[in-house]
Amino acid sequence: MATDSSTQTNGAGPVKEKLFGRKFYESIGSPKYVIAPMVDQSELAWRLLTKKMTPQLPGSPPILAYTPMYHSKVFGEVPAYRRDTFPCPPHKDFPLGAAEHDRPLFVQFCSNEPDDLLRAAQTVAPYCDAVDLNLGCPQGIARKGRYGSYLQEEWDLIYKMINKLHLNLSIPVTAKIRILESKERTLEYAKMVLSAGASILTVHGRTRDQKGHNTGLADWQYIRYLRDNLPPETVLFANGNILWQEDVEACFAATGVDAVMSAECNLYNPTGVFAPVSAPWSQRFPRMDIVGRQYLDLIRTHILPPLIAKEEKLIEENETKKVVELTDESIKAIKSHFFKLFHSLLYHHSEIRAVLGKSRARAENLLEGKDPLQDFEDVLSMVTAGVKAELEKNPEQVDENGEWVGPDFVPPPEVVLKAEEMDAKQKKKEGMLLPSGLVRKVPWYRCQPYYRPLPEEALRKGALQEKMSRQEKKAVKKAKVEGEKTVVEKIVEMEKKAEQAVESAVEKAVEAVSGGRKVEPKRKAEESVEVSVGEGEDKKRIKLVQEDFKEGERQEREDREKAETACG
Repeated sequence: MATDSSTQTNGAGPVKEKLFGRKFYESIGSPKYVIAPMVDQSELAWRLLTKKMTPQLPGSPPILAYTPMYHSKVFGEVPAYRRDTFPCPPHKDFPLGAAEHDRPLFVQFCSNEPDDLLRAAQTVAPYCDAVDLNLGCPQGIARKGRYGSYLQEEWDLIYKMINKLHLNLSIPVTAKIRILESKERTLEYAKMVLSAGASILTVHGRTRDQKGHNTGLADWQYIRYLRDNLPPETVLFANGNILWQEDVEACFAATGVDAVMSAECNLYNPTGVFAPVSAPWSQRFPRMDIVGRQYLDLIRTHILPPLIAKEEKLIEENETKKVVELTDESIKAIKSHFFKLFHSLLYHHSEIRAVLGKSRARAENLLEGKDPLQDFEDVLSMVTAGVKAELEKNPEQVDENGEWVGPDFVPPPEVVLKAEEMDAKQKKKEGMLLPSGLVRKVPWYRCQPYYRPLPEEALRKGALQEKMSRQEKKAVKKAKVEGEKTVVEKIVEMEKKAEQAVESAVEKAVEAVSGGRKVEPKRKAEESVEVSVGEGEDKKRIKLVQEDFKEGERQEREDREKAETACG
């Protein structure tokens, strides 16, 4: 593992002491709360919203933030990609100290090539505190691109990439991983990453397969195992299972980590997830219209001015320019953030969902002197009106100081039993049972976590299929075909019985009409349906048999009517 510090030189003498591990962690203020790297989501404006608006106790450590994950090769080779994601130098035109509020900051890259990673890392090194290697992304695009968690079998490559930055970068390198199939194997993996030179290790307590409807719960015991078996000077962050502040404290107690990272919950309650438990309820679960207003104001203060100035300059220089663009990642992310921030409101106001779906930053408004964010201002006005109407209809309960009394209540016994069996949708409606025995029901107009269904629930509802081997899939397919064969055979058998019944009835009727004389009834020739089951054709053939069976029933009715008429 790396030592605590080293001195880098540039040939002309010492330049700067480079810190490692715990010394480095302490140098950035020993942060306890961390904004996770999220693709297209943890951009500058959102980082500033969380850092500036989260209530903190005096003397609290700073909140550490990661940038979204950037692709090292594209970042190094495409200037437009750098401009729209992490321009270097960043924030140089941003007013009111955006750069100051954005530290400490780690820039995260995905990569599968040591030289590409180093080139990208050297570009951002002067403007951040560390560079992080993403080894945890579980999405299909990561498999296709050969990065993230799909490198976790390629230990030699991982070692080379981390070690390349460790030996050649002026700032520390860190890494974020997922757990493997066993605690012991995960420990070996972690030791390899640290031995390559990672100063901080973030562990997401889920496996690579835990994603989408199969996300499930993170296993904090794996992280505890690492804490207990790695050297005590190792700086360890935990990620997973955070819905609210109580979960943050529970994670610290269960894992013994140095800091807790929040991803999804930060997107749904950015200023409340890291608020202290002692903070007023109205700060822990702030009204979404207030947070939405803070968010747009931050964009107008820190993001828009330099972008507008740049576009206006381009328009001035080129009178024929008819199209302007606002491609900064903080602008592009607004719609996605609004959908998550207002998610519980959109169930009650589908008309707002429809308007938000059509909203976008309209750079062309600059040509007419209009507001490029007007679409989002209109959405926020609708949200504010909706919240106001709800509070007029159902005022919140407040204490003697006029403060909201909060979302927790002591339920009757029957409600507790019901809550224990609730699915995600019911939790949203009725409230969530807490370990304390209280039920927490946050009003829909206040920022709150998204209740993701557990895999068992998704399986029951058919949203998730059990993972099967190739042989198991073939067996299921064969059983399905065999089952459909049985259905066809039953239909054919029923058809034959029906035909026999028709023949018998017609014969009796004709015999009765003819005075007992035996007469062969005329039968309409029918095309026979060859019943055979083959892949891709079985459903079609079953349908043909069913249609033929219905035709037989119709013919039987007609024959009966003719016979009855003849008998009359």
